[in-house]
Formats: sequence, structure tokens, C-alpha cells
Amino acid sequence: MNDTDQPDPLLQQVPLIRNPAFQPPRPITLNADYGKLLSTLPMSVVPPKAAISRDELDAWKRDLEKVEKDGLNPEKRDEDIKVYKDWLSGVRRKVAPGFSFDVMTPTKTGKSDCNEA
Repeated sequence: MNDTDQPDPLLQQVPLIRNPAFQPPRPITLNADYGKLLSTLPMSVVPPKAAISRDELDAWKRDLEKVEKDGLNPEKRDEDIKVYKDWLSGVRRKVAPGFSFDVMTPTKTGKSDCNEA
């Protein structure tokens, strides 16, 4: 049994010394005088407006319906999957030319002769 509560006899022989070059980390101080925000912020920082018009709401609804319709379309989905698989195989060819997952995939045989013995 390995008892980890007992001190290691080899490590007991090593003297503990204090390194004079070691300085523990000190807390940082933050400035209290922050600069003012810019008068014109980029759109990525500005929160969206809470009140939107009926036209904007209808356009958003149409976009959502289009995304939902495209997601349920099996031909579009199959085409997207094919494009993704082509892209993935292209990336694999760039990283490891000649690599194929089919080489490393095990196959099942019809009948095993090992179990008959």
C-alpha cells in the first residue's frame, strides 16, 4: 500500500531554502480617473433598440421562416452536407495528403473461424 501521508525519506534530506530573488505577486491598483466613452460607438458595441417597427418585425419573421423552410428542405440539406464533406476532405488532403479514414476502419467478415475451435 502506498501511504501518501508519510513523508518521503529521500525528500526529508533536502534542505528547504528561501530564494532571495523570489518576490510574491502584489495586488495591482486601478486608476480612478477613467477616460470618457467616445461620442460615436461602433454598431457592434451599441445595444439593439428596444422598440422596433412593424416592418422590421415582419422582415425578421420572414427571415426566420426562410431559415426554417431551408432547414426542412431535404434536397438543400443533402447539398449542404455534400459541400461540407467536400470541404472536410479538402482540408484533410492539405494537412495529410494520401490519408484516408477508410484504411483504418475495421470491417466485419461474414463468418468468423476463430470461434469454431
